[in-house]
Amino acid sequence: MMVIKAAVVAAAATIHSTTSLRSGASSLSEDTVNTRKMPSSADRGSIICAGLSCLDLQLVGCTQSGSDEAIERYDEAVHCAGGSASMTGTTLALLLRPPDGEEQPAEEVHILTKIGPDFAGNTLLEFYRRAGASTRLVLTDEAARTSMAVLPVFKNGKRGCFVNLACNDGFTMDELLGQVDHGVQSIAGPTRAFLFGYPHLMPEMQGNALLSMLQKARQKLSANGKNSVLVGVDLNGVDGSDPTAAREALIPALGEIDVLHLNEDEAMVLSSSTQSTSGKDGDGVVSPQMLSQIASFHQEGCAVVLLSLGSKGAFVSVTPDSQRLQELSASSDSPSMAVSRWAPGTQIRIPAFQIAHGEVNANGAGDALFSGFCLAASSWGCSMERQLCESEEWMVSPKVAGTFASLVAWQRCNAKTRDGDGMKSAVTLMELIRKGNLPDVLKGPKIMVKSGRKSDPRMD
Repeated sequence: MMVIKAAVVAAAATIHSTTSLRSGASSLSEDTVNTRKMPSSADRGSIICAGLSCLDLQLVGCTQSGSDEAIERYDEAVHCAGGSASMTGTTLALLLRPPDGEEQPAEEVHILTKIGPDFAGNTLLEFYRRAGASTRLVLTDEAARTSMAVLPVFKNGKRGCFVNLACNDGFTMDELLGQVDHGVQSIAGPTRAFLFGYPHLMPEMQGNALLSMLQKARQKLSANGKNSVLVGVDLNGVDGSDPTAAREALIPALGEIDVLHLNEDEAMVLSSSTQSTSGKDGDGVVSPQMLSQIASFHQEGCAVVLLSLGSKGAFVSVTPDSQRLQELSASSDSPSMAVSRWAPGTQIRIPAFQIAHGEVNANGAGDALFSGFCLAASSWGCSMERQLCESEEWMVSPKVAGTFASLVAWQRCNAKTRDGDGMKSAVTLMELIRKGNLPDVLKGPKIMVKSGRKSDPRMD
């Protein structure tokens, strides 16, 4: 009964949302290699957002009575590009849109995922292009079916998810690396970051296969044999029913992961802990058990852990191993990543920001936090920094990167700005941080900093 009812709702909503999507599609064109004059490769780089994708059908404003067979209502049906590759790619592309009068963004965003030759796949491509992301690395498998998901977005801002992973189930390491090879040949400028998600929902890229894929992707994308690429991994779908399998899917690859993003529930599964992750005083302080689990990620080789805390913000932990951070120093002929200069052992909690007016839609908030953090940690120090700071030297610290990420998530959670309208650019968000002109913080404790060397409470 419930399956039939969901299918009827989805079909009716598809007709509604497809009409609104196609109304602006005439201005879209095929994504081809741009032949216009570009900035020098030292100024203009690229970010590859790889992994799972699906076409989401969001049922916005859903009621939630608590009964499985109740007739629930919703306010609006909206299609959007879902999954890690889609969410990180479109978020970054919107943040990096060039200012008026400029033809090229400072950084080019490429989405690397697998789709089928169907309505859902074609709709995803249109969303990518509309956001300003490149689709030249998207793999279309003529024999595959594009993944689709139905997401009830409840009035409290939370959501559910019903998904058919389709071609993501068969997306192989060789297929992904083949698209990376294509990118090496066709992308102008250095690749500054390779972001991948969600390995626990991609059976062909888990455990040792995930390790091998990340190693080979880094090698292929690094310039002149020197490590110049930040590798980030975003988790989702970590199955709590089998903690051992969940750990085996990730732990072997931790040594190749520069930034690992996960939430409290996922960290609990990976640690097999049944204890609460919150402080006993209820103020949201990360618990000793969680700190121990984060330390184990560092011991396995992960450089930075970004832990989502929901409305409490996020927690950033930097490895105490200075040699691990030095591995992220680029060659002398290219700028180093900001993360390579961070103080070993730094731990800092960043607040979430309040949406004063407008509806809240938290779908994709974690992807936005992850993508914003990796952008600040990898690409700052290039043309974006010079555009903001001119000749003034300014270092992006863990606090700055975390605050920037929280601002990106803040914009993504605001229903008015999440799709780009009124969204502030990456440079504008950094200017807000430099000037201390930040939105109000959601109720919770103030930012706390713990550094392996010394405390530095400044944003700059």
